[in-house]
Amino acid sequence: MPSVQNPQSIAFDRIKTLVADVLKITREIDEWRNDYDPASQEWYTLLNLSDTASSLALSLPVEMLPDREWRHVSPAEYAAVDEILALLEGGEAK
Repeated sequence: MPSVQNPQSIAFDRIKTLVADVLKITREIDEWRNDYDPASQEWYTLLNLSDTASSLALSLPVEMLPDREWRHVSPAEYAAVDEILALLEGGEAK
């Protein structure tokens, strides 16, 4: 049984492949969203399922994402987050 306690047991390559498949399907649905809208309940269910699946896939740890989905954070983004955290910490101290 795969576990965080035993990282070697986790099939990262398999997870990356499945995540890539899910994201490919959700992106196809996003393209259809712009060209096709039958206004049926099934269609809206499909759109919601696609959005949820995409969000879930992209919330995985970066090690589980396909390489092309990695986004490297710039130093400016780190600095902005540090400033926001400092402001939040200052607000909690009051």
